[in-house]
Amino acid sequence: MSELHEVISKHIPFKSKLLDIGFGSGRDLQYLKNEGHVIWGVDPSIKFVEYAQNRFPEIKNQFIQASLPFTNNLFGEIKFDVIISIAVWMHLYRKEYKDAVESIINVSKPTSVIIISYSIGSREQKDERYFETVDLEYLTELLSNDGFKVVDTIKNQDSLKRDSLTWVTVVFKRD
Repeated sequence: MSELHEVISKHIPFKSKLLDIGFGSGRDLQYLKNEGHVIWGVDPSIKFVEYAQNRFPEIKNQFIQASLPFTNNLFGEIKFDVIISIAVWMHLYRKEYKDAVESIINVSKPTSVIIISYSIGSREQKDERYFETVDLEYLTELLSNDGFKVVDTIKNQDSLKRDSLTWVTVVFKRD
């Protein structure tokens, strides 16, 4: 079990309805499904969405092409116990935080847990994607306006052995 999966398991109730924002290859989705959670996901890549739909054909409608911030009616009336966003937040512009947090709040239940993991440090290789230093203070402020508090923060070394990167995982829960 990865350190990230240990954090997730520590903070989310069994059989949670869970939304993975930016699920990518689906590694975390598979782990979460194996742990008994009802998984949903959004990702901006149609290739990743199609891959998840093929990997989990019995729930293929639970994988949607979208990115933060997303529209308020993306899931209709569905609300989630847990929202995770792994390796996404550092790709958002700070000016998008407010709308992104609003998107998450709109799909969360009153007792939801939000887990956000992002990297800090520099990348040695060129990467076409946009990267920004995550403003955790501002993100925390926005979530606290809706009653969320930081209940855990974990820092880990990069699993790909990139010495220049550290991963920060922050767990938010409502009062």
